Amino acid sequence: MTVGDAMGMAVKGLKPETVKQCFGSMDDFKDVRKYIGKGVKRYRMKGLYGTQTQRALAVCDSILKNKKADVAGISDLFRELASAGPENYYGAFRHAEGGFYQAVESFPGRKPLIPSDQDHTGCSTPSLAIPIALFHQKESPEMIRQCLETGLLLSRNPMEIIGTALTGHLVTCFISLEPDEDGEGLGKEKSQQVLEGAVEACERIELILKERFPEIEQTFDKKIFQAVRLTVQGVLDRFDEEPGSLYDWIAENASLHGKNKITSPAQGHVLTLIPLALVRVLKGGKDFAGVLTGSLNMGKESARLGTLVGAWAGALYGYVGIPQLWKSGLVNSKEIKTRGEALFQRRAVKGVKDLVLMEQALTQKEFEEGKRVSPKTTQKTRRQISSRLDFDEDEFEESAIPKKEDAAQWRKFQKDKTKMKRDRRRNLNVNLDSEED
Repeated sequence: MTVGDAMGMAVKGLKPETVKQCFGSMDDFKDVRKYIGKGVKRYRMKGLYGTQTQRALAVCDSILKNKKADVAGISDLFRELASAGPENYYGAFRHAEGGFYQAVESFPGRKPLIPSDQDHTGCSTPSLAIPIALFHQKESPEMIRQCLETGLLLSRNPMEIIGTALTGHLVTCFISLEPDEDGEGLGKEKSQQVLEGAVEACERIELILKERFPEIEQTFDKKIFQAVRLTVQGVLDRFDEEPGSLYDWIAENASLHGKNKITSPAQGHVLTLIPLALVRVLKGGKDFAGVLTGSLNMGKESARLGTLVGAWAGALYGYVGIPQLWKSGLVNSKEIKTRGEALFQRRAVKGVKDLVLMEQALTQKEFEEGKRVSPKTTQKTRRQISSRLDFDEDEFEESAIPKKEDAAQWRKFQKDKTKMKRDRRRNLNVNLDSEED
């Protein structure tokens, strides 16, 4: 998971053509310093993971402490991680999307914590299920409930939350499988069995979600509840198609469930990234390296895609299947490996670094490196600095943006957006005032 996230950070937001032009092929961790302003907009430290892994680590530490994914403990860790950090970062979180910022800022006033009042479908919550699945190792109703509840901290949308629990199911599925001896990955028969099992898992997840949180079923249309299951079924039905045709269908299908047209399967939506990652693991290569690099070369939401592909391919091919160069090139690899082993062995771990202090130090280090390599600029106004925050545009695109014809809803949307921007500027006040002095 972390290898995929860290490799994907370098090309996050880039078009496939730009990825190829700048880096050739995503076959290793990339140093973006010489490409800033020539395709890459913001500095990302080579080999350093981002928000996807940071949030999964918070879930991991909660599990190791409480023997389950405790939403109160996880929310407290999120708030601690967001409490302090360098300018233009959301606390210690590196390159977090706007929807996450909104959710965490709402924690103090939310009673109960779940379900969230946010309605995002950007595929930002599935990584939360990966440590839960690694701890349980086999799917169970309790594992599914913990995946659902953890995802509901950040979004109440059934597509996002069912996709989160499905991610956990697929981790347990791939852990139990072995690649074919002929070196061709899983092969067609096993791949189809994985997809069939995923469809059945979605049915179980839908039922548990309805029973545990009936208010969500009453809020959302039936087709929203079924969207993830029908998407996986659609991939199964088209599994023999050429990749290009299948990718086009994934984008078209996701467009039917969003407010904006989706043109790429690597765009930030739960109905694009989950099926795309699943197809890549099943059909995208013969080993961990081939599966992951081929996925990251698609650009766009490469960090989220890399997180899913890395987790599932890692569960399938194992730790020994990850190239040694990638293990050694990963920042904080020892801490990540220690926590992963502790989850899988279901035991507390001693001697690990405090998560909040560890992530604050890493974010500060990336910030200091970024200052040295970023182009020198004149003094900036509050408006200019605020615009540099790395909030993901897809989070705004996939939000429920009303039509202008609906005057009341349009005014409310504009008012909420203005308030969110104001809150972001306030979050920067201390750093900005210091810079102006």
